[in-house]
Amino acid sequence: MSQVVLLGLPEDLSRLLAQLLREESHQVRQRQSIRGVWKGSKPDAAFISGDIPDLPNAIAALRETEPKMPLIVVTRLPETRQWLDALEAGATDYIGGPFERVHIRWLMNSVIAQGPPRAAAA
Repeated sequence: MSQVVLLGLPEDLSRLLAQLLREESHQVRQRQSIRGVWKGSKPDAAFISGDIPDLPNAIAALRETEPKMPLIVVTRLPETRQWLDALEAGATDYIGGPFERVHIRWLMNSVIAQGPPRAAAA
């Protein structure tokens, strides 16, 4: 299926998300830093921790180097303000744990099919 990278996620969320993605036949790489993340084979999608300090700037930095990469923000405690900030910064989607396999399947089908990110509505 797809190649996916998990960026800066807490260990427990990373482990659970990686397991669910692998069960859906996705290849998963895990990274703690966004620095040099696109070196080597580029993934089809990236999941980035919502806990990264200054998340909007981190998303913007990733968008500068890979503008078409689907970026999904992952958090334990979904908050409307963080969700809106993430979308306005260029995130493709936003997901809060706990994760379910059917949700991950839907999310991956959705982000891979939709192509480049769209501007968030104000």
